[in-house]
Amino acid sequence: MSSVLEKTQKLVGNLQQLSRIRDVETTRKKLLKIVEEGFANLHIICDYDGTITRFFNSKGERNPASHSILSRSSRLTREYKIEVQKRVDYYYPIEVSTTMTKEEKTPYMVEWWEQAHELLMGQKINREDIKSMVAETDVELRPGLDVLINECKSKNVPFLVFSAGLGDVIEQVLVSKNLFHPNMHIVSNKMGFNEKTGICDHFKEPMIHVFNKSEVMIKGTPYHATIENRTNVILLGDSTGDLQMSAGIHHDICLSIGFLNDAIDENLDVYLRTFDIVVLGDGPMDVVNLILKSVNEHA
Repeated sequence: MSSVLEKTQKLVGNLQQLSRIRDVETTRKKLLKIVEEGFANLHIICDYDGTITRFFNSKGERNPASHSILSRSSRLTREYKIEVQKRVDYYYPIEVSTTMTKEEKTPYMVEWWEQAHELLMGQKINREDIKSMVAETDVELRPGLDVLINECKSKNVPFLVFSAGLGDVIEQVLVSKNLFHPNMHIVSNKMGFNEKTGICDHFKEPMIHVFNKSEVMIKGTPYHATIENRTNVILLGDSTGDLQMSAGIHHDICLSIGFLNDAIDENLDVYLRTFDIVVLGDGPMDVVNLILKSVNEHA
């Protein structure tokens, strides 16, 4: 057995101590290709809410999502917050329903996002407001994320953040933590600011909701040129819908790592069928960091 085969087999064993793997042989083959071909043929696709961020904060409370950062802010009106909560109460059960299909859910998600954007535009906020609102609300990032992002920066591995949240908020969170670098790109809902007033008065197309994520949305961007010849992908997400993030562009392999943060007993089987590797209980980024360490050692 060659050195790289031995190291990959050892890597799989170490990963099994940190996570759950259903199809060990398929996962081993993907890892072997990633390790052998190195950083030059690799890029990362990562969800934001519940993946970059922790699902629960250190107090055991739900960590604020990108939309929640704004709705919790003292800058926004009580009326806004009431209307936002009404929509959460109505639409969120549809999003997580186990009796409705994705096709049945999608029109409701479009309605939800459209109404959320309209409500936000009614608050007449500007870019500086975004900075102050992010500073006002603490967001806990997943342990080990800084190691992952800085390693990708060091090795010039493109890092795509893909989210149905608010891109302006996500970027500011990462900037505030010194974790937004030139090798990174965000695909998310982007606010449009009036050139004269500086106020958010529209949202840029396309709208991204939980059921239409697709990496094809980066075609034509400068970022696309950095990944079009990189055929190995590591995808990180906390929802089975996050696998859409790698659709639309050819990859030789996509190693998927799912973070099953909550309701483990109810969802473990479907996560094991969906993701190559499953991290349980809002766990840290140790799995992907261990993989990158193996790539680095083989380089």
